[in-house]
Amino acid sequence: MQMMRAVTLKGFGATDMLQISRIPRAVIANPRDVLIKVSAAGINRADGAQRRGHYPPPKGSCEVLGLEVSGVIEQVGPDVKNFKEGDKVMGLLPGGGYAEYAVAHEGSVMHIPQGYSFIEAAAIPEAFLTAWQALKFHGNVSKGQHVLIHAGASGVGTAASQLVEKYFEATAVTTSSEAKVELCKNFASINLSRTPDETGMCFAPKIKNLLGESCINVVLDSIFGGSYISEDAAVLAEDGRIVVLAFMGGARVHLNCLPLLRQRAHIIFSKLRCQSDDYKENLVKTFEQEVIPLMNQRVIVPVANKTYPLEEVGQAHARLEDSKAWGKIVLTVNNHLNSTSAHALPSPPGA
Repeated sequence: MQMMRAVTLKGFGATDMLQISRIPRAVIANPRDVLIKVSAAGINRADGAQRRGHYPPPKGSCEVLGLEVSGVIEQVGPDVKNFKEGDKVMGLLPGGGYAEYAVAHEGSVMHIPQGYSFIEAAAIPEAFLTAWQALKFHGNVSKGQHVLIHAGASGVGTAASQLVEKYFEATAVTTSSEAKVELCKNFASINLSRTPDETGMCFAPKIKNLLGESCINVVLDSIFGGSYISEDAAVLAEDGRIVVLAFMGGARVHLNCLPLLRQRAHIIFSKLRCQSDDYKENLVKTFEQEVIPLMNQRVIVPVANKTYPLEEVGQAHARLEDSKAWGKIVLTVNNHLNSTSAHALPSPPGA
């Protein structure tokens, strides 16, 4: 039996539960699967949730962490039509990315954009497809609208801001910590600190002062808890949409629903990992057709903040959970990797 290095868990818990093990090498199980020799793997907050035992992989999926990779196709299934051995690709996975080899469904795999390093490519699939699903499929964003994006300096936040401004030709309004506002200015037109005012509100009064009442058409909310969902409601336009991506501020809220009723609001809870192969294939196809051309021109780019070798996965997870983290953190897996840094951007103070 062929073996491979992979990150496994000693048990659920903190970053010290992560370890490098030798496990059976990933193998193709379905006719439209491809086997990827992994060069780099993106790290996501969902990985941290899985590490703590709060976000199990879909039934039948690999239990190794990792939702996105870049690398070279090692083998293709008999029904694969769009890829061949040796192709440089990036892919979305239900799990298994923190390893030397990973299996992906053909419909969740894309050719790496022109001129991109493996590190840059590994920072694309999960962040950009999450943002694309939220904006295109759930938010129905259109030209000229205002889109509020919380955690604007995160991987999804920087992806969403660029899609809003460069693809949808709308206005991105981000919230972030004071230290990250300058970074967000690289991607969004309006960037606000989430520092609370004397009333305890984080952003709604600032938005009203800048844009007026009922000005936000779509919200991408990765925070949700605390005052966030109520403040979202306070600035929402008629028929506005709040797309909830995560619960970084907690899953329990006390909410006055009258403003939401008044505005005929939609609240949509968005998940990508558990979607069907057919759904992901359609999502990827639209992304390739409409966004990858802008990536080839570097009009839209991934933001890779920091890389760690596979053996330092614990430090990588600690970095992700640190308040100073921004952009994407990427694990490098194979030694042949071209470590050319991703699109250079200034660090926020203290990062």
